[in-house]
Amino acid sequence: MKSQPEIDNRRSRRLPLSIPVRVYGRTPENQPFRDVTNMQFVSIHGGLLPLAEKVKHGQTILLVNSITDEERECRVVYIEPKRGSRKKIGVEFVQSSGDFWHVYDPPAEVRPPTLK
Repeated sequence: MKSQPEIDNRRSRRLPLSIPVRVYGRTPENQPFRDVTNMQFVSIHGGLLPLAEKVKHGQTILLVNSITDEERECRVVYIEPKRGSRKKIGVEFVQSSGDFWHVYDPPAEVRPPTLK
C-alpha cells in the first residue's frame, strides 16, 4: 500500500538559520524568566527554538532579535513532547508585520492556510 505524500500546510517557507534571540516571559507558576538561545528555524510567521523554561501552549512571550534588538510578541504554538533541559518550542508572531529576521527577499513567500 502506497503512503500518501505529506502535505506542508505552512503559510511560508522555513529556513534553517541560527539567529541569536532573547526570550522573556512567565513560567506556568507566574515567575518571570529570561533565556538566551538561538532560533533553529525561522519563517516570516515565527520560528522554532530550544527553551530551558517551561511554557504553556497558547502562552504569549516576548522575542528579541539579538542582532537588531527588535522585539516581537509571540504565541507558543508547539512544545516538543520529550523530557529534557531544553525543549524545542514553535512560536508564531502575534502580529506579522515585516521581516523580523531580515532574511527574506520581498515579497516573502506567503501561502494561505489550507483547511483540513
